[in-house]
Amino acid sequence: MADDLQGNLQNYKLQLQQVEAALTTDPDNEELKKLKVDLEEVIELTRDLIKTQLIELKAAQESAASSSIDEAELTAKLLAAEEPNVSRIVPVRKDWKVGDRCLAIWSGDGQYYEATIEDITEDGDEVSVVFDNYKNSEVTSLALLKELKAGAKRAADDGADSKAKKLALSKQREYQKKKKQKKLQRYKQLEEEREGEKNKWLAFNSKTSKKGMTRKSIFASPDNVNGRVGIGTCGMSGRPMTEFTTAEKWRKGM
Repeated sequence: MADDLQGNLQNYKLQLQQVEAALTTDPDNEELKKLKVDLEEVIELTRDLIKTQLIELKAAQESAASSSIDEAELTAKLLAAEEPNVSRIVPVRKDWKVGDRCLAIWSGDGQYYEATIEDITEDGDEVSVVFDNYKNSEVTSLALLKELKAGAKRAADDGADSKAKKLALSKQREYQKKKKQKKLQRYKQLEEEREGEKNKWLAFNSKTSKKGMTRKSIFASPDNVNGRVGIGTCGMSGRPMTEFTTAEKWRKGM
């Protein structure tokens, strides 16, 4: 569709040039003024639609390129969750006591989360902790506890942030989708209005001709056999006329 819009954009620009040329000889013509405003608006809308589609295409290409990377990262995380990496654990503190904050492994996924020590066995080998986010208790080895560093962030918080970002992104996409739909509706409306303006000009020119006026319609037949009926037979010599969307049907009716 982007290619079609590019082609339409070029046609609209040419039509605008032709209407502006017609206004130089008839600056007070309200129909031409309205057509000029509509063309300027439809040109802007077409540019926006082209830009939107290019952004969507780029996003789709980037998503496809990153899918294989995401799969590899997921596999690595699953493997890491099966067995904690003890080599990266901070050396055990010898003075852990009930009430201390720490990072403890949750058996559900093998990841570290913020927790509070609620009990330590007499031999000091095992410890019972309560995870801050889930408020559930779990027994783990005291040697696997990690000190909670200043500014450390819970993995659960990371997950919540990620979920919030996804929700915001989803809302943004929905907004952009509705915005694009409104632009498309306005685009179609302007197309219909421009066709109506063409018919108004033809009717206006017919009336002035009956009154003996010599005003020449910009939709008049060209002087040369290669010319085409459309906006702009006024001073645009040698250039083929730009057609409206339904110009083919109009020509057949002549």
